[in-house]
Formats: sequence, structure tokens, C-alpha cells
Amino acid sequence: MNPSDPHTPAPTTILVVDDSVSVRKALERILAPQGYAVRMADSAENALLALEPLPDMILADILMPGMSGLELARILGDRQLNIPVMLMSGIVDDVTQRDAHAAGACGVLRKPFTPTELLPAIEPHLQAALAQRQGAPAPQAAAAPVPVTPAHSGPLASLRAVPGVLGAVLYDADGERQDEFGAALPESFGMYARFLVTVAATAGFHLNRGDLSGVQVTYGQQTLLLTPYRDGQLVTLLAAASDAAAVHGWQGAQLN
Repeated sequence: MNPSDPHTPAPTTILVVDDSVSVRKALERILAPQGYAVRMADSAENALLALEPLPDMILADILMPGMSGLELARILGDRQLNIPVMLMSGIVDDVTQRDAHAAGACGVLRKPFTPTELLPAIEPHLQAALAQRQGAPAPQAAAAPVPVTPAHSGPLASLRAVPGVLGAVLYDADGERQDEFGAALPESFGMYARFLVTVAATAGFHLNRGDLSGVQVTYGQQTLLLTPYRDGQLVTLLAAASDAAAVHGWQGAQLN
């Protein structure tokens, strides 16, 4: 088809809103091969500045510096813009889903997700929104519930519910991943986790400070908590440094 032909339909556009460049690029790699035109914004505030022309759908992270994805969905609803908003979060519980529904979002996707989880979740809502704009009946599939990643059942399952936890990875003594959820870490990070925990534990021994409880490393608005766990290490991504106490409490309960 000739793209300059006025009768050629414009591609379906999805606006991806996430403060993580790696997440934005990953979503572009999934969506672009499916024929979607992908626009990106690194914050909810910038997303509001990038609404012209209106996208057909918005994929937005819930937890971002400044305005959250929930606030973005509320503002779009207040403006009565017919744009389905699918939110993303490392934790999807009853409270998150209730807040998303109240904000006017069409659903919540649990991070990390695969293309086979993402595409079936967004396509019915896209089709319904496009049909409504064109005055056609919405497809029946639009009423289907949003697929949610199956419940986590590994050793970190209960850590999902701890407030402020965005993701976690459990490594064994050799630095191999035993369990994980939420925001992804590089494959090689187990080596760094073991190194940092070992150095901090050794320093504590020479300082006569007792057993190491954890190491906190803050990057921008988020904090990594590295703690010894059984024979390995646990790396937890926190929304704020103050959330570390809740993780220590969870870990103590697991080891008792």
C-alpha cells in the first residue's frame, strides 16, 4: 500500500510510558514487529505532552518518579479521552487491581511478562476502542478479563506482597538464579551480588560489627538491597530505602 494514499489506514499507535529505557526498548521490540507504531515517554508528565496525535492505547508503568501511572489514567479519564490505558507493575494484588480500576485503567500487567502474555492482554481493548471510535460494535473479546501472570509459587512468592518491593532475585552460593519476579536484573548480576555481600561481610568481621544484615545501594529513585540468604544472596529492588526494614522482617520470618 502507498503510505501517502489518504485511504491507507494509519497504523495503530501505542504510547509506552516507563522511566526505564530498557523496558521501553523491550516493549518496542515486542510491539513493532506486530505492526504497531510505538511512541515512548519516560514519565507520565511527558506522556501528557505527547498525546497529539492521540495514541490508540497507552502502556504505562504504575510506579515512576513524579506522577504515577494511576494518576496518568485518572487525568486521561477526567479529560474524557477515549484511550485505553493498560498499567504495568511488579506487584499485582487485589489492592493494585482495585486502584487501577478506580483510576479508569483497563487492566494491570505483572512485570516481567512475555510477548505471549502481553499481546492477548492488550489486543481486545485496542479492538474495542478502535471499534467504538468508528461506530462499530465492540468485539466480544473485549469483555474478556485481562490475563494475569500465574501466581508465583517459588521461595519468593510471599515477598511479592511486601510493601515497597518492586522485584527480587534469589541466587545460590554459585551465583545461579533460584527464583525471581518483577523488574529484571542482568544475567551477570549474581556475580556482583556475591562480591558485594562478601566484601561487606568481611568488613563487618574486621570491624567487629557482627553478622551482615544487608547492603543498600541507591540508584536515582530506587534502592537495591543485597542480603545474605541461606547459602546465597537475595537482591531486592525497593521503591525507597525505607522499605528495607519490611524486607528484613520478611527474611527473618522465612529463616525462623
